[in-house]
Amino acid sequence: MLHFPMLKFWNEEELYKLQVQAVSRFMKVDTPYAVEACVEFAKYLGATGLDGDNYPLFLELLRDENRYVIEALIGKGKAFDLFTRVQPNPYIIGFCFQTLRSYAPGGVHDLTLELIFGILYRSYHSAKEGHALYALSIEDVNAVGKFLDKTRDQNDPINRFILDILADIAEYRSINDEDPVVDKNSAHATAIRNAFFDKRRAMGSVMPQEILVRRKYEETLVKPRSTRKFTETVKKGK
Repeated sequence: MLHFPMLKFWNEEELYKLQVQAVSRFMKVDTPYAVEACVEFAKYLGATGLDGDNYPLFLELLRDENRYVIEALIGKGKAFDLFTRVQPNPYIIGFCFQTLRSYAPGGVHDLTLELIFGILYRSYHSAKEGHALYALSIEDVNAVGKFLDKTRDQNDPINRFILDILADIAEYRSINDEDPVVDKNSAHATAIRNAFFDKRRAMGSVMPQEILVRRKYEETLVKPRSTRKFTETVKKGK
């Protein structure tokens, strides 16, 4: 058998690109095999622990969200508290809003929303500090509010997270009306909350109807292959 050093044919940069391509493929979770690989990767990340260096990898698992992957990432912890180990920054917050805009109501696992809303709740609990870190737009407020579900009670966990975030945004206004963007966000957050509590009003009265179109999560969920419990087979003697 011939032996040869790999780097004579592939340099380190090319090998690194191949590694990134392989990981990027299974993180799309578009086949049962990809889901299985991504689940194991999520378990590895979860066991390694979230820190200031690897948090973008945790976030990337949210981009093409899959419930099996997110459950593996969270493990026995609380999704809402996962990112308490990392200081919020514009990248994290911007990623959350971008990801929420890509999701459809009903088309994403509650555990994933809980993780994202945990980040946003802590970031905008003091809305003034949150705005200083990442200035909100009406589209960002809508990206949160569109997940309110009027068929569920206000104390439903996801509804409660959203209502609390919107309440914090609504309370922050400029002192002398000097910041029209902040004031507009505040008024819009209030309008979304009011529409949720008013049984006579539809959410489409305060948000664009196209972002409120609901999907059924299970219809698009790619599952890992079915597994069987391993049992030893004992050969019968003649």
